[in-house]
Amino acid sequence: MRPYIPGKPLVEVKEELGLTEVVKLASNECPLELPGLVLETILKQATDLTRYPDGNCRILGRELASRLGLQTDCLLFGNGAEECIRLVAQAFLNQGDQAIIPKPIFDAYETATILCGAEPVMVPLIGYDIDLKSISAKVTEKTKLIWLCNPANPTATVFNKEAFDRFLAELPENIVVVLDEAYYEFVTDKNCPHTEHYLFKDDRVIGLRTFSKAYGLAGLRVGYIMAHPEVIKLIAKVKLPFNVNVAAQAAALALLREENFAKGHVELICRERERVARSLAENGLKSPVSQTNFLFVRLPGSGDEVFRELMPKGFIVRPGSIFGMPDHIRLSLGSEDQNDGFLKALDEALN
Repeated sequence: MRPYIPGKPLVEVKEELGLTEVVKLASNECPLELPGLVLETILKQATDLTRYPDGNCRILGRELASRLGLQTDCLLFGNGAEECIRLVAQAFLNQGDQAIIPKPIFDAYETATILCGAEPVMVPLIGYDIDLKSISAKVTEKTKLIWLCNPANPTATVFNKEAFDRFLAELPENIVVVLDEAYYEFVTDKNCPHTEHYLFKDDRVIGLRTFSKAYGLAGLRVGYIMAHPEVIKLIAKVKLPFNVNVAAQAAALALLREENFAKGHVELICRERERVARSLAENGLKSPVSQTNFLFVRLPGSGDEVFRELMPKGFIVRPGSIFGMPDHIRLSLGSEDQNDGFLKALDEALN
């Protein structure tokens, strides 16, 4: 197994290079500070830390279900989307099974598959896109589960609803399909499929979402699974009793009720991804149309080299070599000022 390599931490870069200001654009995090109301809510919870949290996240679940138009028994919460991935794998994968995974993609799917004794079957992207026909062609009698990320990470692209519907219609009935929608809130493509369209139409579809991206709670870890209630019952059997802590539940609930923060954050990112992509294109640097809070940028040379050049200038990006695409970088979108600074630093690095 390969260890997960996280984006370089701010503290480490500051210490290594003696910098006081560093902008991290490597891990698709929120560039804004959380609203004061959320911080106050977290502090209030600090008076009750001697008690275990609600293991079923009942209050958060009711609020979220109401907003999604679902029943509460269609939801299961986890310690970030990563734990949700592990829970699905533990519930459905056994020794000798196969799980199909597009490549390159977020490596948590492969790790979870291997940990359950199953075999990961990797299917290359076509260009920047997950190709559902290629995935269908890899299905065998051993296939138990298919991991899909839509929008995809690291390429930021989506497949459309028509293609997904055809894919499901042709798929054997005993195969689970995971639709990871970590970047759901940033999607503007009206033809993108979403989990809630399928829960009672096709119980093979399991959705994953998170409060780490649009809601800015990457540091507190709150993710959730969306599935048919009978499927949720199966996955709940392998969940740890108190997996989402008190502060995380309180902060997620406060952000759901305080709608303006996430809305403003998403509007900023959607506006900036168009502007930054346009600026990069004017300088001959192409990226696929993004439906996320990041861009996957092709460079004229080595992404690792540009990554190293940018760090002393105070910018951390994700080199594409991690994903097997060494002439790319993945660029998280920051505030307008941060993005302007990055564009200037990138221009200097390339020259």
